[in-house]
Amino acid sequence: MEQKNSIQVVIGGKILTMSGSEDEMHIQRVAACVNRKLQEMEETNVYRSLPTDLKPLLIELNIAEDLIEAQDTIAMLESDLKMKENELAEVKQRLVETEMKLDRLEGRKKR
Repeated sequence: MEQKNSIQVVIGGKILTMSGSEDEMHIQRVAACVNRKLQEMEETNVYRSLPTDLKPLLIELNIAEDLIEAQDTIAMLESDLKMKENELAEVKQRLVETEMKLDRLEGRKKR
């Protein structure tokens, strides 16, 4: 069974205890992400004018939007990487073919 780490974090000016199987640094990063988003939202008039019960939902929606944007970026970068890997494979193949042609030509010259 994995060991649970419990650490205290500050979110929205409140000290909370978070637990998880991840290391302390990971848990701190998660808390910092939520805290940043909360601070960002608190700076907007829209958030301040919302009823208290809807504020967490707006934060959750904004974090979900950030997640989807990150996933889209990852998908695009993975696609670009695959394309670059294919291009590299083609260049390597042309290099091998060129080296083989060069070897044949050099072999003919020596005769």
